[in-house]
Amino acid sequence: MGSFWFLISASWRNRWIAQFRRARSPRYAIALVVGILYIWWFLFRPTGQQGATSALLSRPSETIITLLVVLTTMGTWLFGSDLLALAFTPAEVSFLFPAPLSRRSLIAYKLIRAQIAVLINSLIWVFILRRGGAEVPSLLRALGLWTMFSTLNLHRLGAALVRTSIGEHGRAGARRSKVAIVAFALVVGTLLVAVGRAAPQLLAADGLGAFFHVLDGVLATPPANLVLYPFHAILAPTFAHTTAEWGRTIVPAVVLLALHGWWVLTSDAAFEEAAVSASAERARRIEALRERRATGKVQAPAATGLTLRLAATGHPGAAIIWKNMMCLIRTSQLRLFISPIIMGLVMGFAFSGGGVRREPAQVVMISALILIALLLLLGGRMIRNDLRHDMLNLPLLKSLPVSGGELVLAEVASAALPLAAAQVLLLIVAYAASLFVTTQAVAAPMRFALLVSGPFALLAINAALLTIHNGIAVLFPSWIRLGPTVSGGVEALGQNALSFIGSILTLGLGLLVPTFAAGVVYSVLRDQQAFAAAAAVVTGAVVLGAETYAVVLGLGRAFDRSEPLAV
Repeated sequence: MGSFWFLISASWRNRWIAQFRRARSPRYAIALVVGILYIWWFLFRPTGQQGATSALLSRPSETIITLLVVLTTMGTWLFGSDLLALAFTPAEVSFLFPAPLSRRSLIAYKLIRAQIAVLINSLIWVFILRRGGAEVPSLLRALGLWTMFSTLNLHRLGAALVRTSIGEHGRAGARRSKVAIVAFALVVGTLLVAVGRAAPQLLAADGLGAFFHVLDGVLATPPANLVLYPFHAILAPTFAHTTAEWGRTIVPAVVLLALHGWWVLTSDAAFEEAAVSASAERARRIEALRERRATGKVQAPAATGLTLRLAATGHPGAAIIWKNMMCLIRTSQLRLFISPIIMGLVMGFAFSGGGVRREPAQVVMISALILIALLLLLGGRMIRNDLRHDMLNLPLLKSLPVSGGELVLAEVASAALPLAAAQVLLLIVAYAASLFVTTQAVAAPMRFALLVSGPFALLAINAALLTIHNGIAVLFPSWIRLGPTVSGGVEALGQNALSFIGSILTLGLGLLVPTFAAGVVYSVLRDQQAFAAAAAVVTGAVVLGAETYAVVLGLGRAFDRSEPLAV
């Protein structure tokens, strides 16, 4: 085990040294200073306000987070998780697999490596939550968060191992994992029955607060509270408000952590099968990438039944967009969209009023609008068929007969266009549903004006957000994770939260001038409110689009100067 610790510590030390050596470059140095100031302002800045963070530790928040954890766990069981997290590098396969090591030693090695990300995530969240529940010391809060994240990470890994075992051995694998499968089915079935019985009360709930109050009551009574006890036990130390409460709740949480560790460690056969398979997949991808870089040829993917035709002649940027669209079609994962869809439906149902006033058309309209907002906020992190994926092929990209600005524009459009298309479709659904709602808060002319002008705003905002994401990939390729998927799992929640907030703040700065221009147009044409609103939205979208295009051209010049060795 000592050699494992040396290997892990040396790897991480060398990684951080290599990252900080990049700071000798002026742009990396400036980014490092800005990043330190941003983290200080968000995490360490002294403040006397406790309300916002205390709300994160309230009972409604615990209920919502418990449901999110249940949904995430269900998604892991139904759709699986990223098995490449089990993959060993070619060097590890060459040196560790033939070594006189047991399977459990290999499992312990992977779990110890995962603990580094879990610890970083725990530290981030203990600072986010430090203003609420001040009676609990930060060290105890950190231990509670570490216990929660470690348990959820082990559960995700254990569920992936069960699915792998079933896939490899069929009924025999299912028999070995029957306890886990039965437990999962019991939780899902019990929750569905409990919610079904409480359907009349949920339908009668008036407003979001009343809806979650009824739902909290359902989940706090048998049989739902019995099957949810493990989830509550995992979360309880994090939501403790006093040291005494933390002391009472930490013991069950540690017991569950130990049980999950025992579960994963006893799945050693499935782990080896999954690790070998994942390592082979990683090696295949690396070899395919090297072959493409060496020959410039791209292996034709397997037929999927869905394709897009590309003309033999035309602008090279169109070919880049076509390539990335095909990448999106052939690599998109349905499970990424499950959570936003469920959140949109639940929030739409809760916001649509209660009792006899709840209309199906109103539920559809509000759900569609909420889904549009969620795709605006989360869509750029869900699909990555742009430079965040293609920077891995930088030598090939730089050999294309396309200028840097045109290439960056095509890459941004590859992700912005499908997202905007989905949002426009939802906007049409919302407008159509509004025609059947009896009580309207917005007049018909204004709704039509927003329908006409909405696509311009959606496309402009998507392009701006994705330009921010692609800009980071161009300017700081060695500081971010490149590839088709973003860092997932509970061990990456803190990092993802910080990067999400940073991108939203950057977008907010970019919206200052477009908002001012839209306000001027609306004030001039305010006598005709519907027309003024449409004109203001289109004006703001055009100004934002012009800003985005200027940034894209700047990123194009930075892309032309980029070196393959920097990736």
